[in-house]
Amino acid sequence: MNNLAFLNNLKLKLSWGKNGNQGLAPYGTLSTVNNGAAANARYEFGSSTIWYGMVPGTLGNSNLGWESTASWNTGLESAWLKNRIFFDIDLYFSKTTNQIFERNIPVMTGFKTMKSSMGQINNRGVEFTLRTVNIENRALVWTSNFTFWMNRNKLVHLYGDLDENGKEKDDISNSRFIGKPLGSIFGYVQDGIVQETDADYMQKNGVKAGVPKYKDMNNDGVINADDRDILGYATPNLKLNMSNTVSYKNFDLYAMLTGTFGGGGYYLKSNTAAFMTNGSGLFNSNSIYIPYWTPENKSNIYPSAVFAGDGGRFQGLQSRAFVRLQDVTLSYTFNAPWVKNMNIHNLKVFLSAKNLFTITDWVGDDPEVGSVIRENNYPVLTTFSIGANISF
Repeated sequence: MNNLAFLNNLKLKLSWGKNGNQGLAPYGTLSTVNNGAAANARYEFGSSTIWYGMVPGTLGNSNLGWESTASWNTGLESAWLKNRIFFDIDLYFSKTTNQIFERNIPVMTGFKTMKSSMGQINNRGVEFTLRTVNIENRALVWTSNFTFWMNRNKLVHLYGDLDENGKEKDDISNSRFIGKPLGSIFGYVQDGIVQETDADYMQKNGVKAGVPKYKDMNNDGVINADDRDILGYATPNLKLNMSNTVSYKNFDLYAMLTGTFGGGGYYLKSNTAAFMTNGSGLFNSNSIYIPYWTPENKSNIYPSAVFAGDGGRFQGLQSRAFVRLQDVTLSYTFNAPWVKNMNIHNLKVFLSAKNLFTITDWVGDDPEVGSVIRENNYPVLTTFSIGANISF
């Protein structure tokens, strides 16, 4: 290694581990009962006597197992070109067995859901960090930091229920599909907006022009539950962070950009209010004008102004991808003689700002949270701070 002048440090890593899930709430796997007035367990005898009893709260599962995750992690840490470039990478692969799910059960039992542990999920991902010293001299130092995350998961097994062909059944009611990632968005595939020329479609489905149009996946001429498909995924595609620090004499400037990205159908969420006037005017719920469909403006994106929903078929999916200037800080450190004469060991003043701008196509409040229009959430606040760090 001494002969490799361009490589200053290299560490290879390999690890394996297995652990259980401790993220469940206390007693979250047991049958529970609720008592008292809060549970509405109220019984009246006559006109003045009231007794409070107990009612079942949640249904336990005696077959519930211990969820466990076995994972491999490999990677390296390295330094290059006289410690000017630092590159670290981690690759991980994990298998979670007896995955605990909240499963829908027949309501005739008196309950709607029950915890079940019969699944398996495989995870794989990569994380890497690149740190560079771009300029380094007595007056000026400029360093950069770039971080990348990406994760993919796949549902391998679920409850073990088989169909007539011996294939394991999906859990459609909870949008869980064998061989697909968790967070699947299941529904009707939109195919633009019904136009006046779609006479056959309007006749067979009993709709008018100006409403959302859906693909006939099984080519039977009618849009029904059999035409639903996976529309995308609620999980991000990848995440990136980039920060720069520039120090010039007594000044320091720090700035960080952060981003979460979709692509390939990832990081989507329903946002119908961004596309609809709700039949009450020309604007959506956030008072933003919508170029709604009219016979003269044959939009294939926005329904007509009178469209107020179609029973949940229309989801108005939007990407929550964004890039945000999250932090900027400018500081100055005083090292003049008068500082030491006042018995001050260190004096630094700073001006900082958070969330200066966000670039996104998401129509709503905060794409990172996924809050939609009129969800009574505060938008991301831009804040400015001025202060001083003083040590004696």
